[in-house]
Amino acid sequence: MSETEPGTEETLSSKVIVVGVPFDANSSFLRGPALAPTRIRAALQSGSMNLCAEDGRDLDSPAARDDWRDAGDMTLGSGAAAFADIEREMASLIASGARVLTLGGDHSITYPLLRAAAPNYPSLSILHIDAHPDLYDEFEGSRTSHATPFARIMEEGLAARLTQVGIRAMNPHQRAQAERFGV
Repeated sequence: MSETEPGTEETLSSKVIVVGVPFDANSSFLRGPALAPTRIRAALQSGSMNLCAEDGRDLDSPAARDDWRDAGDMTLGSGAAAFADIEREMASLIASGARVLTLGGDHSITYPLLRAAAPNYPSLSILHIDAHPDLYDEFEGSRTSHATPFARIMEEGLAARLTQVGIRAMNPHQRAQAERFGV
């Protein structure tokens, strides 16, 4: 991930920092979320898109660069090191006062992202929109699978509340987990 140039006094507190998280090692079926940051950026820069916001601001204008910047993609280690990298880099950005928007990554990255955010947002509420609750205690032998992040988040008290919308595939184990965590 690119950093602010040494010697510059950029204030991040009012900035949105876009960061790619190219990670899909915890997907159980198909890979692809690791490619998402590059593909999202390509779509945003294509001739069929523009960077105008709902309020009419052109986010591609020089004046808008005071509001946001793209920090590029994280460089991640493998295995558990990837989660440590995500947590460390996100914690640093959040501690600087930046508002972070991540691109890509399988659902498992939600856990290290929330570990990084929780110290600064102790009463955090999550609105999770998905067909699957991702509340397994473990999935296919892994407690860090893409199907488990909300169990880890709620176990550690990283969020005060989890509201899930659109769930259509909740089995008895995940229903018990939802009851356990007050989802």
